[in-house]
Amino acid sequence: MSTDSAGLAGLGNALHRRGSADQLADEILERIVNGQIRPGTSLREAALADAGGVSRNTARETLRILVAGGLVQHYPQRGAVVCELGPGDIRDIYRLRLMMELEGVRAGGQLRPEQEERLSRAVGDFEAAAASNDVARLVAADIGFHARIVELADSPRLNRFYRGIANEVRFGFSVVSVLDREVEQPGPLVEEHRQIYLHLVHGDTAAAADLLTAHLTRFGERLYEVFSRLDDDRERTVKPGQSEAG
Repeated sequence: MSTDSAGLAGLGNALHRRGSADQLADEILERIVNGQIRPGTSLREAALADAGGVSRNTARETLRILVAGGLVQHYPQRGAVVCELGPGDIRDIYRLRLMMELEGVRAGGQLRPEQEERLSRAVGDFEAAAASNDVARLVAADIGFHARIVELADSPRLNRFYRGIANEVRFGFSVVSVLDREVEQPGPLVEEHRQIYLHLVHGDTAAAADLLTAHLTRFGERLYEVFSRLDDDRERTVKPGQSEAG
């Protein structure tokens, strides 16, 4: 497991005032999803307060916010620990993504002008991110595009739920971006996003749903394969130690 202070250096530099648990939680969350704070890292209250320059009470509230967000878990004996997603988690996340995004597609048979504008802007953001060669920006733009699809369902509750799993998706991509090189050649992804958008603009929800399903299924399987390899690597690392201890 990672040390308590791993990834916490300079934490709190962006805080406007001492005691902002929400801001500190946002900064930690950003470091988790972009890979600066690794899975399995312990987030101890004292270390967090020291690194963030905040009180212990604020650090405690920050941890409560992070646990509620889903990427940090609290264990009775270990305290707060950054989650380690497994292959089963990836399957579940992508199953839910597909359900929610298809609901948006089904509701998008006749786009309102503001919905079309938001989707168009999201496609443009994704194209610009792809041209920048900035993986973190590309992942954020990808999530932004798919969030616009969910918003077509006009359900505030669905939007909130999607935002909750979006951080887990970004977290997963922070691992894949290191182990999978497709993100370095995003041309086909740009075209897929553009085609999904065009199908929606033309009112062809069936074609949009088919392309979206293929798109998410392919990436869900890629993430599943990467996390399965990571699981296998962890097992090979642990078993020799267990054998020696026995």
